[in-house]
Amino acid sequence: MNKKLRKLIVPVCAVLVFSACSTPKNIAYFTDVNDGATIALAESKGITLRPSDKLSIVVNTKSAELNNVLNLPAITHVIGSSEALSLNQSQGMSGYTIAPDGNIDFPLIGKVKAAGLTRTELATKLKQILEEKDAAKDAVVTVEFLNIGFSVLGEVHSPGFHSFVNDKTTLLQGISRAGDLTLYGNRNNVKVIRTEDGKQQVYVVDIQNTEAMMKSPAYILQQNDVIYVEPNNYRKRQSSANASEVTTASFWLSAISAIATLAVLVFK
Repeated sequence: MNKKLRKLIVPVCAVLVFSACSTPKNIAYFTDVNDGATIALAESKGITLRPSDKLSIVVNTKSAELNNVLNLPAITHVIGSSEALSLNQSQGMSGYTIAPDGNIDFPLIGKVKAAGLTRTELATKLKQILEEKDAAKDAVVTVEFLNIGFSVLGEVHSPGFHSFVNDKTTLLQGISRAGDLTLYGNRNNVKVIRTEDGKQQVYVVDIQNTEAMMKSPAYILQQNDVIYVEPNNYRKRQSSANASEVTTASFWLSAISAIATLAVLVFK
């Protein structure tokens, strides 16, 4: 074999191998923004309450007796026992599920419309009604989420259901809760599936387009949102029946280029 040809075989083979096995390099975030850049976010109240949402509502006043009336008892089940212990709400947590008509039934007040409000708005509304009905003049009302969260599926490190920890959880925070995308996640086509007015609305977000992402209606997550990160082409090929076959365009371009180079050197 020509000595000159032998010297070329190793680097050419290396080029072919790396071309076939290379993974996408476009995985970094925020490469399209500069230091000091400001981006206006899409307007959002944050999480607005819906029927079936479950809430913790705690009312504290100066009267211990009134507290016992306004706060539902918490039921704690003891392991190994069929009995349930009823505790005063000051030691536990009450749960209110929003009815299909959007209302909750609150002690001393009756039905209160909760759907469509944020938890802060609901707390303010309850405090106002308690004062108007002379039920409590010094009440401090706290509303927290109990069963509200979002799901993350696909090419992330920790897929699953995650509870909200604040009222305006962003798409990026949601992804970070799932451990970030894997190297094989398609960052240009992240889908957020949201239930709105009884229908499934799909938002497609390019998280490498910073401005478009932050202006998307899906940037601030809502309850029961599903974030789906689809696999990139490399991962799709791995999972296909012919994953072992070399079919990428970049591979064939590199192969043709290498063969042409060898042909020129051999027949020169």
